[in-house]
Amino acid sequence: MTLDLGLLSDLSPAERREVVATMHRHTYDAGEVVFHEGDAADTVHFVVEGRVVARRSSEQGDRLAYAVMGPGQAFGELAMIVRAGRRTATIEAVEPTVTLSLSFADFERLCDRHPEVRRLLVRLLAARVNRLTDALMEALHTPAELRVLRSLVSLCGVYAVAAQSRSPVTVHLNQSELAELAGVTRPTANRVLRRLESGGVVALDRGRVTVVDPAALRRSATGDRGPA
Repeated sequence: MTLDLGLLSDLSPAERREVVATMHRHTYDAGEVVFHEGDAADTVHFVVEGRVVARRSSEQGDRLAYAVMGPGQAFGELAMIVRAGRRTATIEAVEPTVTLSLSFADFERLCDRHPEVRRLLVRLLAARVNRLTDALMEALHTPAELRVLRSLVSLCGVYAVAAQSRSPVTVHLNQSELAELAGVTRPTANRVLRRLESGGVVALDRGRVTVVDPAALRRSATGDRGPA
């Protein structure tokens, strides 16, 4: 089986094989928690199949979704730099999911034998910084309704199969979860989705949103009101 572990792409084939051979395979059912916020952190996970949602507790005690990750993406990477650290988020499978995990101890042993493997950690942390920077800029400077559109575009990237950018994409999240990811209220997300539905861009169903016309959605998210 060919594994899509995008963040390992900088490693040589031999290094990649050694890293994968050290990993442990995990399977999760839809709704199963991979780990909870506050748990001991000692492994990084790479998503092989399926998708997971990351949630973090608010000051009011609510757990709010802020990211969805699919094949080729990683989570839990802070475990590689903080000994005896704690998880900063709860990760839950949103569908049947397979991950490969790498422990802190195995990562350290690999680095001792192959110093180049530390490039993996640099890539993981750089990806996290980019995600956080983008999210901060969106929250500070992007109108709420546009954040819904851009969140849906981003989710299309996570849920799309292969490179079928023109085909319908079904996002298996409900409107509340989409609102949390966009950092808006549910009524705001609903208003945007209903407008998209009336324009034939999306189709709404219980627990999922099907993007019927991804190209039109991308135009709306960039402010291009051309033919939809």
